Amino acid sequence: MNANKRQSISRKRIIRAHSRSFAVVFLSAVSVHAAPFVINSAGTQINGAAIQSAADGTVLLTTLNGQTLTFRPGTYRQAFADKPKEMFQVEAMAKDGDLAGATAILRRVKEQYKFLGWDQRASLMLARVELAQKNFPAAVSEYEELFATQPQFKKIPAERANYMEALLGAGRIKETAALVDEDIASGSREAAARAQVVRGDMKAASGQYEEALLDYLRTVLLFKDQTAVLPEATYKTAVALKKLNDPRAAEYFQKVIKEFPDSEFAEMAKGEK
Repeated sequence: MNANKRQSISRKRIIRAHSRSFAVVFLSAVSVHAAPFVINSAGTQINGAAIQSAADGTVLLTTLNGQTLTFRPGTYRQAFADKPKEMFQVEAMAKDGDLAGATAILRRVKEQYKFLGWDQRASLMLARVELAQKNFPAAVSEYEELFATQPQFKKIPAERANYMEALLGAGRIKETAALVDEDIASGSREAAARAQVVRGDMKAASGQYEEALLDYLRTVLLFKDQTAVLPEATYKTAVALKKLNDPRAAEYFQKVIKEFPDSEFAEMAKGEK
């Protein structure tokens, strides 16, 4: 098989792996509401048959008996529309590997469902899918907008790590390094494990593969309890070994395939064989 054909197959595997990964996180992050509702300032949930919002944040809820209730900003805690039909399209596109198509629809949902819950869901999905497509500045922008409106996401280690990867890809090295140091010193083992992988990525990006290898290996060996991080750390260990022409690379690629068969990194490891 010639080099161009191998590269094409490898790229298809990577796209398929990222698409499958995005589809999984998409489905896990989205809860389905059977009907629109508003939670008023007193904490009471009012269900309805239809809902719409205005640019200033005013929400109009049509109740089950046909009455229209107006909720102005400050008079409600949360408003949520029923699941938009567009989100079913996004799910299908993600599974089929059409991340660009999913991105376009998510941007429409984000705009059309402002103040109705799905704008924030779409923002989270956009940040992830832009990162999967290596559109790093766009991913950074989405994450920063998301963190501004939903600061709780900046405390989630996986989302922080995604944000760091986006910053690194966008060339914002100092900011990435500051977040890495912060998370390694945080006391959270998950945050430290993910940050250490990002630190390895920083070194790999500058061609320091031996130093990157040490960070990846430390994660594999010292954070065995962080099972969500191990597939990535193991795969990147193999990649670093390959860059260094170390024959152990094949062993680690096989380790990814064998121990983490359902991960996106197993799919990518197959492309290295």
